[in-house]
Amino acid sequence: MDGKRRKDQWTADDDEKLAEIVIQAVQNGKTQLEAFAEAASILNRTKQACGFRWNKTLRQQYGQMLNSVRKRPKQLMRSHLKLALNSFDELTEAYNELEVKYRELQSEHEKILKWLQQGSSFIEQQK
Repeated sequence: MDGKRRKDQWTADDDEKLAEIVIQAVQNGKTQLEAFAEAASILNRTKQACGFRWNKTLRQQYGQMLNSVRKRPKQLMRSHLKLALNSFDELTEAYNELEVKYRELQSEHEKILKWLQQGSSFIEQQK
């Protein structure tokens, strides 16, 4: 068995490509099973073989990276949610301020209309 290599033996390039596909898929919100199916067509293997290789060999090597990729979307979601809530609070505050100003202007408008009506009736009486 000196130097003999199985035809379907995994190479370092195959491993890197499989890891890249799995990590990228998870980062984009896909499942590992979807990644195995994608890798299978690219690496000309079965999705079961890709899954077995990932779980038996590569998961230990790339597990930490995979976990950080899994956490990233949640962190992004939390920061986007915080921004949305802050924006909502700011918009609510601005709306409330505008509503107060609107009522003040409406009151001023009514006062001016009364004043104009009084002036108009005063002018009519002077004629």
